[in-house]
Amino acid sequence: MLRAFNACLVVAVLCAAYVLYSLEHSIRGVERQITRTNAAIINEKETIGLLNAEWSSLIRPERLQRLAEQHLDLRRISPDQFVKIDELEGRVPAEPPVKLEEQGKDAIGDILKAME
Repeated sequence: MLRAFNACLVVAVLCAAYVLYSLEHSIRGVERQITRTNAAIINEKETIGLLNAEWSSLIRPERLQRLAEQHLDLRRISPDQFVKIDELEGRVPAEPPVKLEEQGKDAIGDILKAME
């Protein structure tokens, strides 16, 4: 009887040792994953810092002004470009060329076909 009890205790201790070993093994795997994730987070924070610095240098007003003058053909506004609101009514059509509610399902496609 005592031998059977001792055998059961030995089996229970072996099972507990196996469970503890597998638990420790899985915990170490999770710790490695946490370490990799923390390293990736630090790397991404450094990258974000570099990108913020680069963005700050790219949106400097004097740089944008120089690029606009270099690549865009912008001219000063002349007085004849200003119109009164009364004059706009003659330039803007009262209704769209294609009435959207009267057309089929593809209203934008109908507008594009009408433009061709």
